[in-house]
Amino acid sequence: MADVNIDDFVLPELTGPAAAPASTPMHRAASQLQKVLPPGWSVEVVEATPRLPRNGQPVLRLVVPDL
Repeated sequence: MADVNIDDFVLPELTGPAAAPASTPMHRAASQLQKVLPPGWSVEVVEATPRLPRNGQPVLRLVVPDL
């Protein structure tokens, strides 16, 4: 019988946590907001910092361009 390594058939671009981005209401809201922002501005979905009451929950972060 042939010695086959199944790991050779796993595509790296299909593995890992970033393989299938989540489509949550927060991500959809970020996408809609991104469409109306001026060029250079962006929106990120990040985890709330410990100092916020929503610690550990997703929040939107607006990133302004360097002026």
